[in-house]
Amino acid sequence: MRKDRQVEILAPAGSFACFQAAMNAGADAVYAAGARFGARAYANNFTQDELIEAIERAHIYGKKFYLTVNTLLKDHEIAELYDYLAPLYEKGLDAVIVQDTGVFQFIRSNFPDLDIHASTQMTITGAAGAKFLESQGAARVVPARELSLEEVRQIHETTDLEVECFVHGALCYCYSGQCLMSSVIGGRSGNRGQCAQPCRLPYTVDGQKKYFLSLKDICTLELIPELVEAGIDSFKIEGRMKKPEYVAAVTAMYRKYVDLYLKKGKSGYAVKPEDRENLMDLYNRGDSDTGYYKQHNGREMLALDRPNHAGVASARCLSQNGREVTAQALTDLHAHDVLEIGSGKDNYTLGKKITKGEKLRFLVPKGMRFKEGFVFRRIRNEELIESLDQKYRKEDRQEEIYGFLSLQVGYPASFTVCCREFSYTAYTEHAVERAQKRPLEEERIRTQLAKTGGTLFFLKDLEISMDQDAFLPMQQLNSLRRAALDGLRREIATAFYRECNPSTTQVETFKEETGNGNLNRYSVFIETEEQLEAVFSFLNQKEELYGQGTQRIGRIALDFRLFGTGFSGTHVRDRIDFWRKSGVELYLVFPHIFRENAQEWFGRQFENFNQLPIDGVVIRNFEAFFFLKERGFDKKIILDHNLYIFNQYGKEFWKQQKVEDFTAPLELNSRELRELDIRDGELLVYGRIPVMVSAQCIERTTSGCSKKSGVRVLQDRRDEKFFARNYCDLCYNVIYTENPINLKQELDRVNELYPKMRRIQFTLEDKEQTETVLNTFFVTDEKTAAGGKEDTDFTTGHFNRGII
Repeated sequence: MRKDRQVEILAPAGSFACFQAAMNAGADAVYAAGARFGARAYANNFTQDELIEAIERAHIYGKKFYLTVNTLLKDHEIAELYDYLAPLYEKGLDAVIVQDTGVFQFIRSNFPDLDIHASTQMTITGAAGAKFLESQGAARVVPARELSLEEVRQIHETTDLEVECFVHGALCYCYSGQCLMSSVIGGRSGNRGQCAQPCRLPYTVDGQKKYFLSLKDICTLELIPELVEAGIDSFKIEGRMKKPEYVAAVTAMYRKYVDLYLKKGKSGYAVKPEDRENLMDLYNRGDSDTGYYKQHNGREMLALDRPNHAGVASARCLSQNGREVTAQALTDLHAHDVLEIGSGKDNYTLGKKITKGEKLRFLVPKGMRFKEGFVFRRIRNEELIESLDQKYRKEDRQEEIYGFLSLQVGYPASFTVCCREFSYTAYTEHAVERAQKRPLEEERIRTQLAKTGGTLFFLKDLEISMDQDAFLPMQQLNSLRRAALDGLRREIATAFYRECNPSTTQVETFKEETGNGNLNRYSVFIETEEQLEAVFSFLNQKEELYGQGTQRIGRIALDFRLFGTGFSGTHVRDRIDFWRKSGVELYLVFPHIFRENAQEWFGRQFENFNQLPIDGVVIRNFEAFFFLKERGFDKKIILDHNLYIFNQYGKEFWKQQKVEDFTAPLELNSRELRELDIRDGELLVYGRIPVMVSAQCIERTTSGCSKKSGVRVLQDRRDEKFFARNYCDLCYNVIYTENPINLKQELDRVNELYPKMRRIQFTLEDKEQTETVLNTFFVTDEKTAAGGKEDTDFTTGHFNRGII
């Protein structure tokens, strides 16, 4: 451990009260959102005036303020981004947290002195992705929460980026940025800060009904030494929807234990049980877990029995007589504490203090029975909340200053105040007089100048130089104090001010044209051997579907697994050769997640892969892009839909990387797709939506790891089904919708958008279903696309409805 090691405690602020609580509790920085463009749209976010006040206050405290702009922006919104950011940039905003590559490009162009932090929504899963964003100008990366300590360490050791990692709070089931579940179910997109949290609802798998997608919160107090040693620069606390007392308590706890480790090292480091219990008292989902830092996934990481605050064990049932329960306190209980009774309804609020070991009696609802030994849990600790409120919320934090007062007869009085490297000197309008009766007493001067209540400063030390018979009216002395403190505040705030220099760079917007010559050109994505054979057989019978004419297959994309070990499968090679001779482009599709194991495998096989007779690849993450470019890959690269291009600036970002072909995002409607201009893009016209990509595994959670890829069915409260496919080779799950997108009936409107390709994407389809889909689009006028199902068993996705 380096003796000079600095570790930032980064606290969430869903409101100005949370910001102040975090500052009072010892945060080095806060992250918060304004009224727009933040990934927690339902938090009590800051007004523009509050943002400016918070930025200035943070700087007075010697701290930093980061703004979340971590949502995907549509073209008309990104046009408003300059006016939103400019006043904050001018006032010294320290950094923005960004998901959208278009926003990244816009800020880099228009606010070059503003640090960009790559949000966890960018799904950075390793050093390769981090290196790429570093090369584009990112100052900090917030990697995926699924990374191990070793993967975090590699980012730290192989880049100059600051590394910010979540250490406490809620975990998503899905890799952040890869979730469309809330969007698909109700039109509330997690990529737009509107997540409805469907992962916190119960699902049924193999007859078991549990919260299969609800992860426990993480608490990493015990891991702090290892987190610091792994090179994490910023300890990020999740919780912009939490109350000020939660923010204060968690911030103070991590401040305490980080400082303890930095001071005493591992040998002097230990977490007190009562400190951990206090955190659990405030919020936990079935106790807590240390997250992914030391394990890849596991049933023990899930809060299977409840999705909300589980409280702490507080009283054990001894007996029940009628409605009256007699219990023994397992911990000290306080007046107004709340014990959960049964399912959470009709909870019991204590009227007095009960010490640990004492008995307590209370009534429960009629018909409710509790066996001896049942443990009641406290879900509100009133004394803890009140103590936090008193300690961290009652008054604004005040920063230490020291001062020098000069009172020399015949000269204006001067009061110099200093805070860190900043200082300001205020003067009186009138000269100091010679006392006619009683000169000023030093003690009284000190008392008056120490009256800094209502300001952000307190006077710790004061040096006075004065003539013995000096006199100054108290009113002037008070005015001098106020002027000095106001001046010091301005001095600190203005030291961070900048000037805006708007870029003249313009990005071309969509211009409607009559066409681009690609009307009715299709791409077909194939994932399994069964689908491969079905497509090959179908196209052999329909030779007219090849070539450059109307309604033709212009591109076939094959999942990398189809090529086998070493990319040497002759079976697939034969089909590639045949299709290439027929004028069809051939692409290889990279994995959804490209972590260390995938990179090692592709690295070992790169020579064989690079010699494949293909036209290019389809990638789904930044890691794959950097991997290919680092090795000199010179064929075409197509971005899949989850490398979101939501606006013109996103297209410009990738054009600068020599990548022009992309896949239209699944969350834009037809009007928004027209504004985006998808003439260089593919548009999904058939295929199941991947609503989640997760490091967790439904199979392992329900029945244990079989090390064999397969599909499990989840059923929600409304009997809607989702299919979870486990990809065991790279150990991740993709959860798909039951009903695929099918835009067969919308093809006239699709054609008006002139996409370069209309994509048919097979995922879970068997041979018969694959053939049915192909017949639907290329032979018949059927309105369905899956094995004879009814018309209602497909969706048009967001093509018509869009998202908020």
